[in-house]
Amino acid sequence: MKKRWIAGLLIAVALPAAAFFTPVGQMSFYGARAWLSSKAHFTQCTPDPRIWCEPGAEAFGAAVAPLLPAAIAYDEQAFGMAYAAPVRVNVYASDDSFSRYGAVAPRAAGVVVLGDVHLAPKMLSWPAGRMGAIVTHELAHLHLVQRIGTAGIGKLPNWFWEGLPTYISAGGGTGAVTREDAVHAFVHGRHMVPEDDGSLLAPKQAPSYRLSHAMYYRQASMLVGWMDDKDPAAFKRLLAAVGRGEAFAGAVSGAYGRPLETLWGEFQQAMRAEILNKPSGSA
Repeated sequence: MKKRWIAGLLIAVALPAAAFFTPVGQMSFYGARAWLSSKAHFTQCTPDPRIWCEPGAEAFGAAVAPLLPAAIAYDEQAFGMAYAAPVRVNVYASDDSFSRYGAVAPRAAGVVVLGDVHLAPKMLSWPAGRMGAIVTHELAHLHLVQRIGTAGIGKLPNWFWEGLPTYISAGGGTGAVTREDAVHAFVHGRHMVPEDDGSLLAPKQAPSYRLSHAMYYRQASMLVGWMDDKDPAAFKRLLAAVGRGEAFAGAVSGAYGRPLETLWGEFQQAMRAEILNKPSGSA
């Protein structure tokens, strides 16, 4: 009863702000709605007890089940440690249900909220490889959330929050945007600019740079991948510092011995060199 009263109050307070499409209003409204929505009718409809299906999502659950063990193992290897809490993956029978329980717009394919992974049924029509990449991507988000919580996530710049899972999942979330597309955009000034701190309520995202979400994810993941390739030992130190909840700017400087601004300049040089070294006449 208390939970319903609090959630109802949050919705009532958020409605005026949500009507004006403010980030805080939308976050409050959709978050409260997700918190209020019961999943008591969900069932463990596959042999994997970590998957919970909304009635009608049994086929979707069956498609996700064979992908889950490999995705979990891959993420644990990437982070160098196991998940800090049990994993729960909710699969949905409709995009509307996914949106309600996941507290996101129906256009999304996956999200982590309230400690669970939520997957949209639009994925059921995708090839297994693309579906597996999104599962791995969202589980990487979950790994971070379990370790540092919502407050810790708020310290991370959005490009890293999205770029790291996209990098780990080998492009989950980038759609048809290729590396070549992103390099061309970088060199011609159509790119995100990495900030060294985060904002939980007003993060800089794809629209901040007039980029599609797929392009933003691709560009962010390329910077993360370049940081790993540049100095794998430093990258491991960075992940460890992030996992301890350290401020991102200090974590980068401590791991690499120079600030993010310097690394960003080096990355931009690498992008220009990639264009210059591209074979003549190649696509």
